[in-house]
Amino acid sequence: MIRISRLFTSTAIATMITVPAAAEISANDVWNGFTTYYNAIGLTVDATETRTGNRLTISNLKLSAQFPFELGSFILTTTGLDLVENTDGTVDIIVPESLPLAVAITLPEDVFVTTTVDYRLTGYQARVAGDPDEFTITYRIARADMELGGLSITGPKAKDLDFDGTFTLAARDISGETEYTIGDLLVITQVSRMGALALNGSFTGKDTRQGDMQTTMSSTMSDMQSSIRISVPATGIDLMNLPAQLRDGMSIQYASKVRQQTSSQRVTVNGNMVSDQSTNIGKSSSTVGLSKDGAWMEMQAGDYAIDYTLPELPFPVRMVASEIIGKFSGPLLKSDDDQGFVYMFDISNLEIADDLWNQFDPDAVLPRDPARLLVDLSGKVRLFADLLDFNAMRDAIDNGTKVAELTGLTLNGMNISAAGAQLTGTGAFTFDNSDKTTFQGLPAPSGTASLQISGLNALMDNLIKMGLLENDAAFGMRMGLGLFTVAGDGDDTLVSDIEVKPDGQILANGKRIK
Repeated sequence: MIRISRLFTSTAIATMITVPAAAEISANDVWNGFTTYYNAIGLTVDATETRTGNRLTISNLKLSAQFPFELGSFILTTTGLDLVENTDGTVDIIVPESLPLAVAITLPEDVFVTTTVDYRLTGYQARVAGDPDEFTITYRIARADMELGGLSITGPKAKDLDFDGTFTLAARDISGETEYTIGDLLVITQVSRMGALALNGSFTGKDTRQGDMQTTMSSTMSDMQSSIRISVPATGIDLMNLPAQLRDGMSIQYASKVRQQTSSQRVTVNGNMVSDQSTNIGKSSSTVGLSKDGAWMEMQAGDYAIDYTLPELPFPVRMVASEIIGKFSGPLLKSDDDQGFVYMFDISNLEIADDLWNQFDPDAVLPRDPARLLVDLSGKVRLFADLLDFNAMRDAIDNGTKVAELTGLTLNGMNISAAGAQLTGTGAFTFDNSDKTTFQGLPAPSGTASLQISGLNALMDNLIKMGLLENDAAFGMRMGLGLFTVAGDGDDTLVSDIEVKPDGQILANGKRIK
């Protein structure tokens, strides 16, 4: 929900609103830029345009769209806005302080969702400068508030569900710039800043099977900066032709930074608490993107803390981490060449509260040092079909056709440490996809991996002392480890150098085990 709110605040607020340079642009040019954008993202625009002197009034505005794959339709109606031409060649955007929105959604099997939204803007200023094909909107908003009105869900499939809810959004100190470049590709680049954002919601549903369910949620963010760059065909996004459009330059990239954020969510059924969760995060950043080069996502959050309460536990579960980092990137379009991918996550200094430790280790036998969880992988893959070609994917599933194959995998780093034990390692392997017999149906690997385990014997001794591990089981584990590990340089340290040869041989520390 936090990401949706960021994108709504930085894009939806600014797109209809969202200067520099002394070229000349008319109110009609600005409105044409807006409608080009709406059409490009799949929205049909209907409105009444009235010209009075230097003012173009857009009223009775309706945006509508058909969902793909016959999943329904969407209609949004509102009053509109005014575009006022200035003598210096710029255009001011005038939006009423109260902007009522009505939303109607039609879903399969005659399910209808309707709601109203009261959108209020205080201290709103926006000016457009440039020329018809390339202009910039500079905007500033002292305060923006959005409140969800009555929510109705009707239809045969919704007859047993009584659902209602409220939702409010309050944003403060918003400013930014949005650039439009209109050609074969419509390119929109936006940078925005926000002092504070608060979300609050409460939703109640009555289900004939489960009873009364209520969810309340809240979220806050402070000192947020975001940027977005959208490049789409001016003729519109075609979901059934995404691979070709990506190859022709369609792309999207979004990035944000937040100084501090909090969130909470509580769920009850028939008045009884099911879960209660709160989260606090220090500085954080995120980036997501999509282009012909693939899809990618990166996130980083510092000073992460979560408190989680369940009715089965007599106390809240608290976990904290000094930093959480995640990265993913991978290809989307087929190629005759191998393409790279990345998957990495890293949780540093993970701690859980003593209340939880004491449930299974009341005598503090196990060391309670902060844990670390790092897995850093990269590799190569070959795609035989475009992953966003929905027809090709359906045919591949129906016919059992191979869509992709793994050709290389590198363990750049691994560090898993907890309760006094630590596992680290690196490695690299290639895969022969023409050989599916050496390893019984799997592509034959070749390569090496180096692993080191420290503190494992002490951990097993502690588990025996706690009664969680039998002596015989520990003995069997130690004997098994002796087959592919040797003693390392430090106390209670085991190392293993694993080599897999192209002919199927597997060696551990130079000794053949297969």
